[in-house]
Amino acid sequence: MLKRLMEWLALTGTERKVLWFLAATLAVGAGIRLYRATFPDAPSFEYRSSDSTFAARSAQAAEAPLTPALEGTDNRINLNTADRAALMTLPGIGRVLADRIVQYRTDHGPFRSINALSAVKGISRRKLQQLSPYVTLDNAHGK
Repeated sequence: MLKRLMEWLALTGTERKVLWFLAATLAVGAGIRLYRATFPDAPSFEYRSSDSTFAARSAQAAEAPLTPALEGTDNRINLNTADRAALMTLPGIGRVLADRIVQYRTDHGPFRSINALSAVKGISRRKLQQLSPYVTLDNAHGK
C-alpha cells in the first residue's frame, strides 16, 4: 500500500527522503509530548534564570574596561624588555603580533622610540595610538 502511494505521488528520491525526515521528526515530537504527559514530575531546566544571569554578566563585561591591569602609568609595558606573555596583555596584541615585536627587537636592537613600533608588520598608526598609553621604553616603568 505504501509503495502504491509513493507511485501515485510520483515523488523523487530527495522528496521521499524529506518526507521520511518530516515523519520521523513528527514521531519524535509526539514521543516527547507523550513522555512529558506520562511523567509530569520529570526535571526540567529553567531557561529564564540562566538568561537573566547571562544578561547581567554581559552588562558587567560591557561596563568593564578592556585592559584593567594596564590602566595608569605604573603598569606600562617596557617594549625593550617585555616577553611575549607581557606583550600579549596589551590591547589588540595577540601571539603572532607579540612574536613579531620580539623578533623585530632581536633583529634590529632595542626600540629607540614608541613610534618605532610602527615598523613592525601589523602595527598601523591607529594601533600605535591605541598602544601608546600602555607602553614605555623607560626601565623605571617597565616589566
